[in-house]
Parts: sequence; C-alpha cells; structure tokens
Amino acid sequence: MSAQLIVKQVADDVIEIPVASPSEAQSLARALRTALTAEDIVAGLASVCIRVQPEHAASVMASISGFSFRERHTLDDQEPIEIGIRYGGENGPDFDAVCHALELTGTQFIALHTGRRHKIEMIGFTPGFAYISGLPETASIPRLSNPRARVAAGSVGISSAYTGMYALPGPGGWPLIGQTDAPLFVSSASSPFLLEPGRFVQFKAA
Repeated sequence: MSAQLIVKQVADDVIEIPVASPSEAQSLARALRTALTAEDIVAGLASVCIRVQPEHAASVMASISGFSFRERHTLDDQEPIEIGIRYGGENGPDFDAVCHALELTGTQFIALHTGRRHKIEMIGFTPGFAYISGLPETASIPRLSNPRARVAAGSVGISSAYTGMYALPGPGGWPLIGQTDAPLFVSSASSPFLLEPGRFVQFKAA
C-alpha cells in the first residue's frame, strides 16, 4: 500500500479511507487502532471507516493525512480455524437450489467448499457476521429475492462467491447451505466472536 492515504469525510461522524484490497483494509485498520483515538475503526472490503465525535473529525482527518503507513501485519501464519458444517436438508434449506444453479451434485459442492482454504475478509452487516472469500468466481450465487426475517445463529450461506456465517440470529438474504455448531459467539469470553478479519478458515463436512 502507498504511504499516501486518501481521506474522505462521508458523514459528520464518519471518515472513510479507500484501499485496494481487504487485506490492506485489515492491515491499515490495525495500524490506525494503535495510532488514533476514535469511536470505532472498521475494515471493509475496499475501505476503512472511522467513526468519531463530529467535533473531532477535522483533527482526526489531519492526523490521518500525516499518518505514514508502510508496514503490513498479517495473520497469515496462524493455523486456520476449522469449522464443521452440516450441509443440506433442514440445516441448509437452499443447498439443493445452490447446487442446481452451479450444476453440481451435492457431493461435488461439498468437495468444492471443503477442499480449499478460505479467508475472513470482513465482519459486518450484523455483529459477528463474517464475509469469507475462497470460492471461485464460477461459484457466484445471487442473494435471495425475498430475504428471511430471521436466520438462526450458526447458519452458513453463500453469495457472490463469498461464504457468510451468522454469529447471531437475525434477518438475512444469503442462500443457506448449512449449519455449524462452532462457537461463533460466546458472550462470556474476552473476545466473544470466534472469527476475525485476516484469519483463514478450513471448512469440513460434519
């Protein structure tokens, strides 16, 4: 990433920095968290968003404009998080439709999904919801035309060649392919969410 950052104020209390990739967003967000005082710093797929008190926006923007970002700290050397998934049936009500759209048998889809290493690119949409890359572009599936009002915690969906994992129950429009018993959210833990941007994931059939 270039040391020169482009800084945009997109709302009274939100500052945005465009970046070239999710990994650069994660790396920059980690660096800014140690350098700035802000309400929140969130890494997205193509930007980092910083929430501040409106009266502090100008001074924070000035600090960022003079911020030299050169190092890249990654989590690539950590062991992948292993996630077991119960594919199809009542655990994945859209599994058969997804396989049909991709012209794959259920066995072929599971082999595709479990046979590669995936990377958590972003947490967003709802608390703990993980956007996980790793599927080929040929596995791109659109979101549901009629989103569900409630999706159970632990549900696993795919959309636009991403795997999405619901750490908490809530609404959702991703086609659901399965369910996991992995502890995606533990309220009593010091770090309550299991998944974090930059970590790798290995799926397996449960």
